[in-house]
Amino acid sequence: MKKILAFILSAVILISAITLLSFDKKKKITPFRVMFYNVENLFDTEDDPKIDDQEYLPTSESQWTKERLETKYAHIAQVINALGKSQMPDIVGFAEIENRKVLDELLSKTDLGAKGYSIVHFDSPDKRGIDVGLIYQKDRFKLVKSMHYPVIFPGDMDKPTRDILYVKGTVNGKTPLHVLVNHWPSRSGGQAETEEKRISAAKTARRVCDSIQGSDANANIILIGDFNDYPTDKSITQALGAEGDTAKKGSKLYDLMTWQNSKEHGSHQYKGEWGFLDQIIVSSAVVEGKANLRTYFKSAQVFKPDFVLEKNEKYCTMQPFRTYGGKKYLGGYSDHMPVFVDLYAK
Repeated sequence: MKKILAFILSAVILISAITLLSFDKKKKITPFRVMFYNVENLFDTEDDPKIDDQEYLPTSESQWTKERLETKYAHIAQVINALGKSQMPDIVGFAEIENRKVLDELLSKTDLGAKGYSIVHFDSPDKRGIDVGLIYQKDRFKLVKSMHYPVIFPGDMDKPTRDILYVKGTVNGKTPLHVLVNHWPSRSGGQAETEEKRISAAKTARRVCDSIQGSDANANIILIGDFNDYPTDKSITQALGAEGDTAKKGSKLYDLMTWQNSKEHGSHQYKGEWGFLDQIIVSSAVVEGKANLRTYFKSAQVFKPDFVLEKNEKYCTMQPFRTYGGKKYLGGYSDHMPVFVDLYAK
């Protein structure tokens, strides 16, 4: 009888140890982290005659000097590293960068260059010369191809906008992931007056997604960017067709920012109210975990550490600590907060 009890006790201990070991392994699963950051006018200090970059030169009213540019690089790296204390981003998409040179210098002039990042960038037709771009951890994301899609405004191309950057790669060498980096036309001139331009950008992004999903219905797709519209606006809900409710079956895209969309939360502030101009949208396959990657609505977050905020005295709230306030140099970070999401391999 004693031998039987001893055997049972040993078995219980062994099963408990295996269970704890399995649980511990689950805790140590490293997610694949995707981040997006509108860095607010990351220009170099040289005059490019092909674009309108006069506002950001050492001789301009804003006095955009080499020292101020290098402070900007240090601030961007500080934000990425602060997020990276728990897990360095594997992909970082950027908006409002002037050219590839500023991404090269961001890596070479900060410690980000030693962390295994490579660059994807194409020049856009935007008259100010601002583009979108992307850096990625080349040991975690194997680049397959990259291209860019122009956004065409029917009958009006006097003010061309940023192209949509498309990048395809594999996560951990095996799982395909399609990434679209967006910076849709601004609201300058009025939200209603400029809405059709953002709808054109949304339709362009949707065509790219339809093409991908036409070849693979369970494709892992993620759209990141500054959409210059909110999750409830027509460009997102109708033209792009991104749902905020997984109970609505049949949607091909889901907007992950909808779970926290309120006046108290957001990536950008306007007249004291927060909102999500910067969003993360994924294909249904990613929400449902159909193709070896999965995420959840609450995995999508805005990253808002104290050091990127300052007091808004007028509205008695905290606001983004900007690089400039009008023409006045403030020495801050950006007028947008970064957003990020963790994807989990099944």
